[in-house]
Amino acid sequence: MAKIYALSDIHGCYDAMMYSLSAIHLEPSDLLIFLGDYVDGGDKSFRVLNEIMNLEKQYPNQVITLLGNHDEWFCNWLFFYEKNEDFYAINMGFETISSFFETSEFETIIHGSQNFANVSQNLMNLNDVLHQKMMELEEVKELFHWLKRKVTEKRYFETKNQIFVHAGIDEEDGENWKYLTMDGTFTGKYPATTGAFYKDIISGHIHSEEVSNEINDLGKVYWDGYNHFFIDGHTLKSRIVPVLQYDTETYRYTSFNAEKHSWEEIN
Repeated sequence: MAKIYALSDIHGCYDAMMYSLSAIHLEPSDLLIFLGDYVDGGDKSFRVLNEIMNLEKQYPNQVITLLGNHDEWFCNWLFFYEKNEDFYAINMGFETISSFFETSEFETIIHGSQNFANVSQNLMNLNDVLHQKMMELEEVKELFHWLKRKVTEKRYFETKNQIFVHAGIDEEDGENWKYLTMDGTFTGKYPATTGAFYKDIISGHIHSEEVSNEINDLGKVYWDGYNHFFIDGHTLKSRIVPVLQYDTETYRYTSFNAEKHSWEEIN
């Protein structure tokens, strides 16, 4: 009896991710799908990315890794950097970039980049220096190669009964969604769509409690009662990475209760 597991929106929270992964025991026919946003927010984005890459290497036919909008921002800065155009490293991505360095090394980089009297010039210089230092990190070349490959891959994974995607699809296009959905929608759709669709849609991107408008859904999987499952547990606040489990034989969905360390029916 094969199972499909899905996680999303880890945002650099390595310990929370590892706790959730401890509840998953992959059998040869199972799938583990990561729905994106592995970086930004928490202080261990590098460890999160490295762990997921290694899991994919260990289970090459069972682990699927999709990118989210935060991962795209990181990759765009990393691989398609244009000086004085993209300030990801000194804004949203500061914690992510710092996770690739030892604390003392990162502090040295920051202090060494302050060569101007003007604050704005110092920040632009820091952005440039951080990009240069990142590209010089020999020990992460494999990870960068893996990420660069991910940039070229699809932003969704489809099964007979489901669509796994970071943010969503253009549902008004019906069964033509994969051809007519704009690229930015897969990773950036907002607000969330609920209600009936011809397949189940499993997504992250928007916190479960925001979709349901119920604070009790913080850190949980939220099902709209129709065909949408939202699995962004607002991990930076809840310290929980929700896990959705689908049994391909019984067609039942369950979720992992991190507090009780047990699987529960979704209702």
